[in-house]
Amino acid sequence: MRDSIPYIDFGGEGPILHFAHPNAYPPAGFRQFLEPLTERFRVFAVEHRPLWLGSKPEEMHDWTVIADDLIRFFDQMGWQQVIGVGHSLGAVATLYAAVSRPDLFSHLILIEPVFLPPEVLQMTAENPDAGAFNPMVAGALKRRNRWESREAAFARFRRKSVFERFSDDALWDYVNSATRETESGEFVLAFPREWEARFYSMPPQGVWDALPKLNHPTLAIRAEESDTLWPPSWQMWQELQPNATFIELPDCGHMLTLERPSQVAKIVQNYLANDL
Repeated sequence: MRDSIPYIDFGGEGPILHFAHPNAYPPAGFRQFLEPLTERFRVFAVEHRPLWLGSKPEEMHDWTVIADDLIRFFDQMGWQQVIGVGHSLGAVATLYAAVSRPDLFSHLILIEPVFLPPEVLQMTAENPDAGAFNPMVAGALKRRNRWESREAAFARFRRKSVFERFSDDALWDYVNSATRETESGEFVLAFPREWEARFYSMPPQGVWDALPKLNHPTLAIRAEESDTLWPPSWQMWQELQPNATFIELPDCGHMLTLERPSQVAKIVQNYLANDL
């Protein structure tokens, strides 16, 4: 375990706002979403455990490990009453951390959290080996992870449907953050595909128990074309946390903070302007 957890300081002035990033997407790639927030906030983003050199996927047996890292990072920084923003994996980690240590947060912004339906979670809990056969696990493990240049990586990603709504600038931010240069001059994934698959293989089981325990003002954001936060889960979340603010953004998918970064930033800004 590292003595000091790495992070990025995006700058700005005002209350502290922390961003917890998704699975397989390093925080530096979210510049277009986070920079507008520096107009009113001091913005930071932790680097989750998979980005630590030498970390091993076997270290994680539950997503609460990432939440524990988040708590340790906040304590490392001496923070309390932080605005906690999280996307996907980062939203779940922020949720767990806020339930465990409510003193650390003032507000929560949960974007496309991985809240799978209870029946799906029960099935995976009863069949723990089934995760290995999850097509997302197989896809992650087969993902290309080595290129001769960042230009080659960009050209390959540009053809992928998952990135079709990313602007070129957003895609370059992703490429520059998601790859690192090796001593041989090649570029490899900074977020190892084995770690990405590990998260897919063991979805977070405790989210539905955690949600009713939240007492923080919360903004919930869903992409209308989400393949992660399904409509039944979206409805169930509203029933479990009726005092939260729920917003659905059209014409975007799960990676809306990279597909529509300025729009999502504006939603966050407007919410906090009305609530702070």
